Amino acid sequence: MNILKSSSIYSFFTLISRIFGFVRDVVFANVLGTGLVADVFYVAFRFPNTFRRIFSEGALHSSFIPVYSKLLAQKEKKAANIFAGNISLILFFITFIIVVLAEIFMPKVISILAPGYIENSIKFDQLIISSRITFPFLALITMCSIYSSVLNAHGKFAISAALPIILNIILILAALTAYYLDGNILIVLSCSVILAGMLQFLLLIFSIKRNNIQITFLKSFYIDGLKKFSKLFVPSIFSSGLLQINILIGTIIASYQSGAVSYLYYADRIYQLPLALIGIALGITLLPNLSKKIKNESNKEVFFLIEKTIIFSLLLAVPASVALFVMPYIIVETLFQHGSFNEMSSLSSAQALKYYSIGLIAFILTKILTPIYFANEKPKPPLVLSLITVITNTVLSIVLFKNYGFVGIAIATTISSWLNIVCMYIHLHMSGLFTHSKKMFMPFIVIIFSSLFLGVLLSIFVKIYSYFIITNIFIKLSCLFIVILASLSSYILLISFYKPFSYVSLKTEFLSND
Repeated sequence: MNILKSSSIYSFFTLISRIFGFVRDVVFANVLGTGLVADVFYVAFRFPNTFRRIFSEGALHSSFIPVYSKLLAQKEKKAANIFAGNISLILFFITFIIVVLAEIFMPKVISILAPGYIENSIKFDQLIISSRITFPFLALITMCSIYSSVLNAHGKFAISAALPIILNIILILAALTAYYLDGNILIVLSCSVILAGMLQFLLLIFSIKRNNIQITFLKSFYIDGLKKFSKLFVPSIFSSGLLQINILIGTIIASYQSGAVSYLYYADRIYQLPLALIGIALGITLLPNLSKKIKNESNKEVFFLIEKTIIFSLLLAVPASVALFVMPYIIVETLFQHGSFNEMSSLSSAQALKYYSIGLIAFILTKILTPIYFANEKPKPPLVLSLITVITNTVLSIVLFKNYGFVGIAIATTISSWLNIVCMYIHLHMSGLFTHSKKMFMPFIVIIFSSLFLGVLLSIFVKIYSYFIITNIFIKLSCLFIVILASLSSYILLISFYKPFSYVSLKTEFLSND
């Protein structure tokens, strides 16, 4: 599999999904704003959605793919099919029990996960109702995660990337229907989450059968595979889902400030786009490639693949980080400031986005460096590093929240993520799991200087934009689109003078089989 081509396919469908996600957020901003209903739904939806990100983009993928891919590489197809069936049954049973217990003890669960809502009885009661409806999404998305990982191991990345499109379309239709029919928006949205989960699962079953992939359900267990999986799974919950755990901690703390959960949510939605298009796409496609190369090829080939992936991630991550840092308010205002989402909401979300942008490169590199450990079946180092990072983030979030409010949470997440990357990079080098070559420095310097030039161009635009008062949404979107296109074109033109980043070189790399 060509990792650049595979990640491009994943990124394309992720982009389509995020476009629908943007439409969803615009609809939500108009219908819900940043009031009580918005805060309640975002918290209720964040719990199962956080599990989705930890499982499908993290723990399950990181622990399942190395074992399953190596079985396929060793031509042990029957064992791979049995292993996939074993994991499906075991995890469904576990998540079913978790859902049942959560439904019974939901008030206690909510008091732990959103303690700031306890004093507001209306908010607290609404959150319990909404959470009880949405939480079974966990069982559905767990099964979806397994089947997505199976497809990814077979080089089929499009379906797993396209799944969120279903969720976004369902939520858009639900919000508009409830709003115009004057229904209970909170209940309708909560129910639509479950409906979307069912449709996603059915689509994956169809895709598995269409690609003639077998998942065998037997009473017997593939013990060796299950041992390797369990060895990887628990540590990967923390290490692969680090950012989501930090975001969840931020949500718990932010619940003490009115509107803070919504401000962080909209900032999160914006920086998650480049994170998904770059970090998650490369990380998900890197793991099966890396697992097979470690089994069959030399360290030199493995290190080359990792280094190439890092360079391509920085090629996109650094300019994206610069753009979000320079013009956060313009982006938030253009995308969301309509209806109930007012200027105060834009300013607050933009503040959070500015600090998240500083950590964007670290968020993306985490998605690329973490799979190195799991491809080598060494889950303990990232677990230790993740625990240190989570503790650091929690302490910083509490301290900074007292002084700076919700903005302190964004700052804490960024600082802790960079700490994680520095420690991880040093450990990978010391343990011999990855050592970069001298060839990596020149592309890095080219990317940094080109991105700084991009930042200057965007700063000039921000200055000019401040002199105009534009109220028409279509004109705003057009201006934003033109600026992004012009800036991106300038950046691409500048880096293309460096031969490895020229059109011909990138095209050759894209079309190669390695």
